[in-house]
Amino acid sequence: EQREAWVSERRAQVGKRPQDLHVVSGMAWDYMKELTKMSGMEGEDFLEYSRRLALVEEIYGDRVARRPILPWDDDSYRRCEYSVDWAAGTWQVS
Repeated sequence: EQREAWVSERRAQVGKRPQDLHVVSGMAWDYMKELTKMSGMEGEDFLEYSRRLALVEEIYGDRVARRPILPWDDDSYRRCEYSVDWAAGTWQVS
């Protein structure tokens, strides 16, 4: 109820600008872990989830770093293929 009230209040403030509803920005990864922990996941399961999410965050960061600033620049980043070894906690890009 409290969260729904907050969302309703925020929507009223934002009006017809849904792009302003994105509020987690650079904290999205921590927010996902927080929500997962609040769901009741604990111990080794939560640690494994956090390790996996950290790898996904690294890969996302790599993809963002490869993206050109201008949309008409080289878009080779779109053809990158990522290979992940979840057990070892490593990834490669080709």
